[in-house]
Amino acid sequence: MYKFVKENQELFIALASILNAKGAGMSMECDFIDGNIKYSNRPVISGYMGPEGEGFYFRANRRYFGMSDLEFAQAFPINIDGYNFRMVSFDNSDSDDDRYWPESVSFIIEKDGKNVLS
Repeated sequence: MYKFVKENQELFIALASILNAKGAGMSMECDFIDGNIKYSNRPVISGYMGPEGEGFYFRANRRYFGMSDLEFAQAFPINIDGYNFRMVSFDNSDSDDDRYWPESVSFIIEKDGKNVLS
């Protein structure tokens, strides 16, 4: 999975840009430069495993994306450079004790009708 991410970083940047343009607030990678936080255009990417097979997920920048699960469902599928991004799940924010997890949207990537991670 991480090999695919590393070799295809531009696909994930493009997908996050499309979703952000539709109103989603994605969690983006950041660095500390001269004592300041500098956000990049690279989304934070995590692995997903579900009935559809192996895939990826993005988390919201804050607790909520700013888009509903229905709005995400309507935004997908998204085609970029011959890859088909298909949403497979949407998880609401969750918490326990002193921790919380922001909303997440999971997706698989297909090329020529097959999951690229299969």
